[in-house]
Amino acid sequence: MRIVQTIDINCTPEQVWYWLGTPERAMVWQTNVSKTEVLQETPNMVGTTFRETIEENGRSVEMYGVVTDYRENQSLAMHLSGKYNVVDVEWHIEEMGECTRLTMQADIRFRSLAGLLSIFMRPVFKKNVIGQLRVEFARLKELCEQGV
Repeated sequence: MRIVQTIDINCTPEQVWYWLGTPERAMVWQTNVSKTEVLQETPNMVGTTFRETIEENGRSVEMYGVVTDYRENQSLAMHLSGKYNVVDVEWHIEEMGECTRLTMQADIRFRSLAGLLSIFMRPVFKKNVIGQLRVEFARLKELCEQGV
């Protein structure tokens, strides 16, 4: 399942990166990430491994990830793998005159029973993910534009 979301934020790319490029800060606006732990950090961040705890509907699941692209104030990409799915996500920051455009692209692949269910439930899954992203993007926009 492929998802693309874009938002324009009235601030600099550096202000967006402040909230995107650091796991502890990203947890402030990402609604379902309750814990992030860096397992092994590399000097240029590409290859850095981490573990996230995702909370959804009263349940938690661990996702293991690796940073696949890291260009400060420009882009961040990760490959995440968990019990129910595998996710490749890319974040791109682009200066657009007086605002900054943030684009998130995700490719979500479900495993085992979740994969089978996703065939039938894809529209519902996609709608839920997009709804969650809209809430998160609104919170990120608020944080960036307030200069918090």
